[in-house]
Amino acid sequence: ALDPEGRPFDLSTVVVNFANVACTYGERVMKRKTMGTGLLFDYEGVRRCVQFLTEQLGLKVVGVVYENNWGVDKAQEIRSVPNDIVQMCEVSGGSIELTPRVTGQQHRSADDEMTIKCAYNRNCRFLDNDNYHDWRRGLHQDRVRTWLEKCQDFLQMRFYFDSGLGTFDTLDGNIPAAMLASGTTPPIRRY
Repeated sequence: ALDPEGRPFDLSTVVVNFANVACTYGERVMKRKTMGTGLLFDYEGVRRCVQFLTEQLGLKVVGVVYENNWGVDKAQEIRSVPNDIVQMCEVSGGSIELTPRVTGQQHRSADDEMTIKCAYNRNCRFLDNDNYHDWRRGLHQDRVRTWLEKCQDFLQMRFYFDSGLGTFDTLDGNIPAAMLASGTTPPIRRY
């Protein structure tokens, strides 16, 4: 399958928005709240995600995270990606991409924009539970916006953490990948 520009998809690579994964883990598994009980961003969630994607699915992982990002790892506050996570990404053939800390209302979600653009440049999957609704309308680069509009359903991977077990897994849906890639979907059955 090809994207709107005629480029073949790279389905062996996934760009992961680390903030989305880490905060979901912090909230759902660690039961942290956004206010008052410490940092929501927990690298253990990222660790479990990257292990699953590399070991279970055999994917190359490109992680996107803010530079100097405050997070928790093993009950310690840290400001960088733990070495074991960096190594898992690099051994898989991927990398860690640091989002610059930029200011201004137009840059409030720079990590989301960078996740989309890293996936566009690689023409690969991306993992984030964000719907990217605003990005489908607001991306300034026409080619990237068109790619997101046409390819998001096929390339975006969703995930969850089992709050009782702390395990990570992907939500793969029930429409065959070939149908999503072609832009066709089966008719909706009404019961």
